Amino acid sequence: MTFEMEKEIKLEIEKEKRREKSMEENKDFWDQVNKTIEEAAELIDEEIPLVKNDGSYFDDWDDEDVEEAMKEHKEKHEKAENQKISKVALKYENAAHKWLEDKKDILKQDYDPDTKDFNVSYPGITDEKELKQLTDSVDVILWYHIQIWIKTVRAYSSSYEEKENPKMFKGFPKDSDGSALVVLKGIDSSIGAWNYLNKKLIPETETIKPIIRMLLWMRMEVEKEFPKARGFVWPPKA
Repeated sequence: MTFEMEKEIKLEIEKEKRREKSMEENKDFWDQVNKTIEEAAELIDEEIPLVKNDGSYFDDWDDEDVEEAMKEHKEKHEKAENQKISKVALKYENAAHKWLEDKKDILKQDYDPDTKDFNVSYPGITDEKELKQLTDSVDVILWYHIQIWIKTVRAYSSSYEEKENPKMFKGFPKDSDGSALVVLKGIDSSIGAWNYLNKKLIPETETIKPIIRMLLWMRMEVEKEFPKARGFVWPPKA
């Protein structure tokens, strides 16, 4: 599954470009759609004004209810952050960042904001293919090292909601499993990336191995905590 998510991201970017092109080619149609939306908004506003100067339209939204909901959400988030996997994910984020920062004088990262080109170099590596693989590996690490912690916390937070309100989520794919799947894909890709660095940057192996062990532990624990995550499918099958 190494680099699988990058392929998906590229596909999404290509889809977005095609969508923009399609919208430009069908400008008259989309202008009509926008007009229809405006007409609908005007119609609704006649029946139920979207804005009242005194804000009374939202009086039935009890402030205490909102505050209580926000408090519960915060408590779930804090509980999720305190899970062991979440703590290790945050440690990994910090370790990956520190490692890249410590090695920046030899593992040089060059980014051109104009061309969007990103290249990584390392003393002794001159082969273009190896440099490309080195660049891809660092790019993968940079992409996922923050996302893993964020999605781990999201997976736990969602699991609390699902357990508290099982009827609400009955019949739907679980967001907790979807978030956990993103975590697992990020971990898988990151393990592949770090392993490439471990094989190619021989002087750095002793500092890389503990990071790989951390990722392997997380993958094992996430799979145990969210055993159905690998089978998550979206959109759900009919």
